[in-house]
Amino acid sequence: MDYIDTHAHIYPDAIALKASQSIADFYHIPVKEDGRLETLLARGQQAGIVRHLVHSVGITPDRVPGINDYLMRTAAAHPDRLVGFGTLHPDMANMRAEIGRIRAGGLRGVKVHPDFQRFCLDSDAALAMLRALAEEGLPLLAHTGDSRYPYSEPARMARALKAVPEAKAICAHLGGWSVWDDAWKQLADLPNVWVDTCSSLYALTPEEAAAIIRHYDGARVFFGTDYPMWDPVEERARFDALPLTEAERENIAHRNFERFLEGLAS
Repeated sequence: MDYIDTHAHIYPDAIALKASQSIADFYHIPVKEDGRLETLLARGQQAGIVRHLVHSVGITPDRVPGINDYLMRTAAAHPDRLVGFGTLHPDMANMRAEIGRIRAGGLRGVKVHPDFQRFCLDSDAALAMLRALAEEGLPLLAHTGDSRYPYSEPARMARALKAVPEAKAICAHLGGWSVWDDAWKQLADLPNVWVDTCSSLYALTPEEAAAIIRHYDGARVFFGTDYPMWDPVEERARFDALPLTEAERENIAHRNFERFLEGLAS
């Protein structure tokens, strides 16, 4: 069975270790890998992963264009192995122009991390960003959930997606890192929500994870590793341990995301 990893952070080699360590410091969890593309591709191949959705986040507005340049170049250099998502910051002055550049550069969506970037998912600026993305047919991949911060609360994401029902959003970490039970109650009934499995299976029992997955009917769930936080080989093993049917497993491993990509504007 093929696997698609729908959540992987990558960084230029010169800053990869430092950037990876900053994630570990933020979450107080030791990071498993070094954040380099070469490592991701090697470990992904060992895990049976045929493609990765890669992204990075612009912590401040001024960093966004350079990060998008890197992601465009990298995704274009590995078209068979990588799907690229760009980044935005809702406080950018030239957001619509950057969205146009993201589309023209071949990136298929946008990743944000409200807790890193310090904005609320239901703020006026975030809603304007979500509307602009929806107009261009680009989905939003958002870190969702952190019991320590208010920015990425699943309830805020739910309010945003009800306000912009034409938008499509992938809510990372089974909808809400560290607040998994609240997350599905807020998000699972929204038709424009998808979730990924990353940075969740280490903390939930296999039975808990499978139950949450089924709240999304299994059809709106993608496999993800959250590289470099976790080793793709270990994340594949955690996923394989879930008590799922073979059809559920294959859909989450790759078919759901393939269908999702097919439904996006080209």
